[in-house]
Parts: sequence; C-alpha cells; structure tokens
Amino acid sequence: MSSNKKMTLLGLFCIALFAIPVSASGQVRIDLPPRSETPPRQDRFRVPEPNLPGSPEEISWWNSVRETGNAVLSSRGDKKDSKKFLELLNEGQSKSYAAPVSDRKPVILYKPPPRYTEEGRRRRVTGEITMNIELLPDGTVGSVKLNNSLGAGLDEKAVEAARKTIFLPAVKDRKFTSYSVYMMMMFNIY
Repeated sequence: MSSNKKMTLLGLFCIALFAIPVSASGQVRIDLPPRSETPPRQDRFRVPEPNLPGSPEEISWWNSVRETGNAVLSSRGDKKDSKKFLELLNEGQSKSYAAPVSDRKPVILYKPPPRYTEEGRRRRVTGEITMNIELLPDGTVGSVKLNNSLGAGLDEKAVEAARKTIFLPAVKDRKFTSYSVYMMMMFNIY
C-alpha cells in the first residue's frame, strides 16, 4: 500500500473518529422543584422572625430577642449586645414566655476564637481541638467534652472559648431546650 493511500485512510479514520461524538449530541431537560422550602443560607444563621401565634407580650419579647441576637451576630459578640441578649433570654424564662417559632436547632451567634498560651507559641503547636458542647436553654454552655488534645494549655483555652459562645437555644414545642453540638477550635501560628 502506498504512503498516499495510508495517509488518506488515516485522515478518513480521524474524521470519522471526531465526527461520531459531534453527531451524537442531544439535550436533556431536568425540572427541579423550587427551593422555597429551605430558608436562604444566611437566614439559617440569624434569629428567626416569629412564625407561630403568641401573646402580644411574647411577640414583643421575641422581636427584642431577634433584634438583639442579630446585633450580636453583626457586632461579632460585642459585650454590651451579648449581655442584653442573655438578659432577654432570662426574662423570657422567668415570665414563662413561649418562643413563637417552630422547632429548630440552636443558632450560634458568636463563637470567640481561642487564645494561644505562651507555651503553645513557644513550642509552635498548631492544630485543631474538637469537642462536644451542651447548649443549655438559658443561653449558657453546660458540659464540654474534648474529643482530642493538643496540650500546652491549649485544651483549657479551647474550653474557655467554647464557654463564651453566644447562641439562641434550640426550640422544641415552643420551649427552649438543651442541645449538644460538635465544635472545632483551630490553633494556627502565622
């Protein structure tokens, strides 16, 4: 077979090889349901608007909780906002107010970063500490159980930071309830 014939056959083979995928294209239509049943991502991390009936006092109290909680979120844990938020949670409990929202998980409004210890800096310890923490109905942190340890006093600093977490407690049947969450504290030296 001559070289011209070989080149011609090779050219035809290449054309046929590339033509097959092009000629076999098609379209598929996929209809997805609307995403209206899940709140936008940013709203899941905010104190929700009341969505259940309540007394005028409960609605007013909840709107104050919502406004102050969202202020804590945007101010990244300002002490004045955080103190007012915890006072409002305690007021609701002392007056036996029912939260006018449907059942929901807790909303973490502020998680302070852990502080380094001098020993941790000197030894240049980096890593993460994972823990399970109990978020109580009164807005305080209950038990803290470490899942791992870094040493150098960093475990204690991670627990200390976890105890300063500001959150809206979980709601079940219109009452605040305890809830356990998994939390991670990072230690990095830059």
